[in-house]
Amino acid sequence: MITLTHISKRYNQQFVVNDLNIKIKKGEIVGLLGPNGAGKTTTLRIIAGVLPPTRGSVKIDEYDLESNSSLKSRIGFLPENNPLYDEMTVEEYLSFWADMKQIPRNEKSDAIDFVIDHCGISEVYYRPISELSKGYRQRVGFSQAILTKPDILIFDEPTEGLDPNQRQDIASLIRQLGKERTVIISSHVLGELSKIASRMIIIHKGAIVADDTPNNLKKIGSSSQVIEMEVKGNGVLSGLKKVSGVAKVSEQRKNYFVIELDKDKKRDIREELYNLSVKNKWILLTLLAKERAIEDVFSELTSD
Repeated sequence: MITLTHISKRYNQQFVVNDLNIKIKKGEIVGLLGPNGAGKTTTLRIIAGVLPPTRGSVKIDEYDLESNSSLKSRIGFLPENNPLYDEMTVEEYLSFWADMKQIPRNEKSDAIDFVIDHCGISEVYYRPISELSKGYRQRVGFSQAILTKPDILIFDEPTEGLDPNQRQDIASLIRQLGKERTVIISSHVLGELSKIASRMIIIHKGAIVADDTPNNLKKIGSSSQVIEMEVKGNGVLSGLKKVSGVAKVSEQRKNYFVIELDKDKKRDIREELYNLSVKNKWILLTLLAKERAIEDVFSELTSD
């Protein structure tokens, strides 16, 4: 459905995005990850058609976006800063955007009713935007993005600055919208995004360093399993490093150790660690096996 071919964007002499090739299928929810300055926002703006690439092309269903401006009507875009007009009521804001998007007058009321229902803003519809909470402000931003019922939605950091309850509400809204649409979303809240997206693309210094499902991404890198161990005793750190299959041991705080296993070691070594504790007369308080978190993979792939 969406194809990016050799997309690059240069500011002055610096390439912010460099030779990206991405294909996104209809109905996918794709998470775009990367540290600050990696090129996420630039990439989203290029896909949304608000920023031309220096070279390369964006195609929607084989049609070039830059030379077919009518394709932009199929795209709903919520930028990171969510530009709202505080002096307007929600009613006035949506009416304004319906006119800006050239929605026919006889379809305007139905379009606004559609976003009120899907974004849950009926309670604040007649209130000034300046009085809204951050969560409701984001919902109003979403309503603008889906006003024309586009089949492609692009959200740049939609949960930034929200409290945990508000983030959960917005995540639920994105999942609902994604049932019938293709969604591309960037976020710094990696664990949250991994629960929403069916696929995650990690960008570092303008280039793709990983592209896979959240579960498969957790298997990338030097280790696929982590064991957390709280234990008191002498020579614990050196003793743990000698265990077969252990790739790395770090003491994150006093008596609390994180053990990373070799990627090709699939066996459970907790019983061996328990027996080692008994043998060395260590006091074992915690022994927990965990999969690598998506944050661990992100850190490993984007560290300089």
